[in-house]
Amino acid sequence: MTQVQMSKLLGISIRTLQTWKDKKNRENLYVLLERLDYHVVQNLLIQKDNQHLIALLENQEYFTSYRDFEAELFKYLTSGESADILKQMAKDSHLSKGARARSAYLYSFLTKKPMKLSFTLKKRVGLYHERTQDSGDGLARYYGLLSGVDMQRFNQYKMTGSN
Repeated sequence: MTQVQMSKLLGISIRTLQTWKDKKNRENLYVLLERLDYHVVQNLLIQKDNQHLIALLENQEYFTSYRDFEAELFKYLTSGESADILKQMAKDSHLSKGARARSAYLYSFLTKKPMKLSFTLKKRVGLYHERTQDSGDGLARYYGLLSGVDMQRFNQYKMTGSN
């Protein structure tokens, strides 16, 4: 990682980084930062809290475009993050029932393990809030959702890295 990238990610001046490089007791920190890949660190910093995951689950509050939602969802699904947090969120009563059903669906999608929910949805919702047409996804239907992950677009994303 370059000094400019370090400065941008950490929100500190390049001069401070140069001081770290010159001071013996901080040299190891500087060497570590220098050897890290910028994009890997960027993704790790995003994962420091679950807000990005809550945004995916409560997508009606955070996304106005299906393409934007899909890009974030596919990035999460291929990130290698543990699916256990999705299992916990499916039981979190602070989230809406729709978000909890989406969480259970995504957990089952990633792990191939079904979950039993303690509630049922009165009105079926899509994985994305504006998707109102039934997609015929049996796993989504199991959780009371109209639609799930578009597998054709997901496979395209896995192959090319973009959707």
